[in-house]
Amino acid sequence: MPFADKLLTCEKCGRPFVFTVTEQRRMVEAGQPLVEPTMCPRCRAEAAKPRRKLEPGQVYEGRVKWFNPEKGYGFIRCEDGTEIFFHRTGIARPGLILEANQPVTFEVEITPKGPQAVRVTPVPHPATSLPESEHSATSAG
Repeated sequence: MPFADKLLTCEKCGRPFVFTVTEQRRMVEAGQPLVEPTMCPRCRAEAAKPRRKLEPGQVYEGRVKWFNPEKGYGFIRCEDGTEIFFHRTGIARPGLILEANQPVTFEVEITPKGPQAVRVTPVPHPATSLPESEHSATSAG
């Protein structure tokens, strides 16, 4: 069976990748059907990572993957790659717009449609500066 490198496009991230002769040979030698992968090696590795199950009653940390204020929902991604849906009604402060990559804490609620993040709260930056008026009051001595 002749093998040749093939340039493919990842269905998940859209980047081009090469389905190498080495990968093709390994599949055949392992007795697997020779099927072109639909994802690049990076996305395949990410998809294969074990994901934790998010349980109600615990506080989790993550980062906003994206939030669409017009549609009123978005997703949070945890450090291990686990993603969870949230609705604008689950944001702790009504009307707050969350930005992509913003660190947040949240709890989980099980709904008829599955787990959902609730009490989504932005994590304050560790280097919070005092307002200018407090700087002058604390430095006057």
